[in-house]
Amino acid sequence: MRTYAKNIDKEVERIRLIRNKIDQVALSPGAFGKLPQSDELADDYEKQRTGSLDDLKDAASALEGIVDAVRNTAKAYDQTEDDINVSFGGS
Repeated sequence: MRTYAKNIDKEVERIRLIRNKIDQVALSPGAFGKLPQSDELADDYEKQRTGSLDDLKDAASALEGIVDAVRNTAKAYDQTEDDINVSFGGS
């Protein structure tokens, strides 16, 4: 379980790096041209970009929650093992 949590931690960091790279991409005001629809296209792009950033943030947060739960489960297993050992006269 701890190995799984460690691997998921790496994925969380990877998601954060991707999110930061997307956040750094800024298009110039005229990037979509000068046609009337270009403003709508720029607005749609920005909505998609912002939505993607939010989704990536949510994904990282969800995975962090999973990591915490897995680590807590591993601790509980360890404690149960210790309790069983003590109940049978072990140390």
